[in-house]
Amino acid sequence: MKTQDLFQDYEFPKTNIQEILLTLILHGHVSIFDYAYLSGFRTRISELKLKYGINLNRKTETRCNKFSNEYRYSIHFLPESEKEKAIQLYNKLNKN
Repeated sequence: MKTQDLFQDYEFPKTNIQEILLTLILHGHVSIFDYAYLSGFRTRISELKLKYGINLNRKTETRCNKFSNEYRYSIHFLPESEKEKAIQLYNKLNKN
């Protein structure tokens, strides 16, 4: 698969926040499991909401770890009404 196919003609992301934003645009949702390697995932989600004004819906899910202890995490959804705003923000961030 070519890189261009993977990003569906969007410019290649240059920062973590751009990568998360592009995932939201292309897939409609994102969670910590998509970016387990990224220690600042929750900070990037907060920046998208507070600094850039992107409204995200959140759904809390529950899983069990290997010791059968339950834990909760959030799945963040990009509403269809916010998609155009997110695309404009992505293009603006990618130009800088």
